Amino acid sequence: MKTKKIFAVMLSLLLLFTVFAPAASAETKAEAAHLHFREDGTFRILNFSDIQDDETLSVCAAAFIRRAVKTYEPDLIVLTGDNIGGYSTESELETKIAIGNYMKIFEQLGVPVAIVFGNHDDQDTKLSKEDQMAIYDSYKCSISVDEGPDVDGCGTYNVPIFASDGSDKVVFNVWMIDSGTYDEENGGYDHIKQSQLDWYREKSASLAEENGGPVPSMAFQHIIVPEIFDALEKTDDAEGAIEWGGSYYKLPETALPGSILGETPCPGTVNGGEFEAFKEGGDVLAIVSGHDHVNSFVIPYEGIDLINTPTCGFSSYGNAETRGVRIIDLNETDPWTYETEVVTFETLMADDIVIMEFARLRDFFVDLWDRVKETFNKLKDMFSK
Repeated sequence: MKTKKIFAVMLSLLLLFTVFAPAASAETKAEAAHLHFREDGTFRILNFSDIQDDETLSVCAAAFIRRAVKTYEPDLIVLTGDNIGGYSTESELETKIAIGNYMKIFEQLGVPVAIVFGNHDDQDTKLSKEDQMAIYDSYKCSISVDEGPDVDGCGTYNVPIFASDGSDKVVFNVWMIDSGTYDEENGGYDHIKQSQLDWYREKSASLAEENGGPVPSMAFQHIIVPEIFDALEKTDDAEGAIEWGGSYYKLPETALPGSILGETPCPGTVNGGEFEAFKEGGDVLAIVSGHDHVNSFVIPYEGIDLINTPTCGFSSYGNAETRGVRIIDLNETDPWTYETEVVTFETLMADDIVIMEFARLRDFFVDLWDRVKETFNKLKDMFSK
């Protein structure tokens, strides 16, 4: 009897503790990874964009990805969308194989991976972004997060980078933003939604409160923000410029050396207010996008750098001059600055004769096929008149 009374008292105390104990927020996979600056105060991000392949990953892309990771030894790999071409991976098995083709490389080399989705990842495939996120999470190296139904999209989360001393102080923060797929209401590409902005503002304020002020950060997403056309310079000279909305644009003089504007940027049809929210937050140094395969630039604009990383893939459009991977180097002693460069496929793989010949042959036949299609369409138009 006495034992039962003691047990009852202990159970009551446990229930009271459960009721009055402060609620603990669930730790995400990205937070649990506890990424931190190295002892020398450095941290390196390797950004691959638009792999956009199917279950048979291009030999050239696979070799390039592996060589880049082994050569530059990143602390974090970020994939900025169109990681697979959903239109050519229709079945669940094909999708799993397509994702596994590069995730197995990252897992084997032991580097944490954070991903966001693009407009092609779930295009015409039976697997939703949520289903695909579960595939990514089956790999130990994945620190990606499905934030749940309260935030629009799939894959809007943050990756904190902690101090080198092993403490819980967040020195730098990486925002991972799902920029959506297609705008079914307005046409064109999608945009950031209000729930995502609300999440960003709340999380940004929380990080600032916990770490003694705004935490310097960088945002990664697939589709570039509409402000890119404000950051570019209008020109009357069409030569060497891109056209949008009846006007011509070129890179401004403020663009970092080596910047390339190879095609017209393709932001969402609607401006969701993301750039302005980041400006108000005062913590975002740069927005890094993919999507536009042959653009490779860094353009400072109103305190935030607009960055485009070119494709590293070989199964969609791209060219030998720009196809590459972006390196971003951070420093713990000055986290409000960073260094970045794009290393091209031709530069990194120059000593691999077999892979280089594969790449040249691939580009030759793709160009030849494009010319054949162009000629066929011209002939069709001619005979239809």
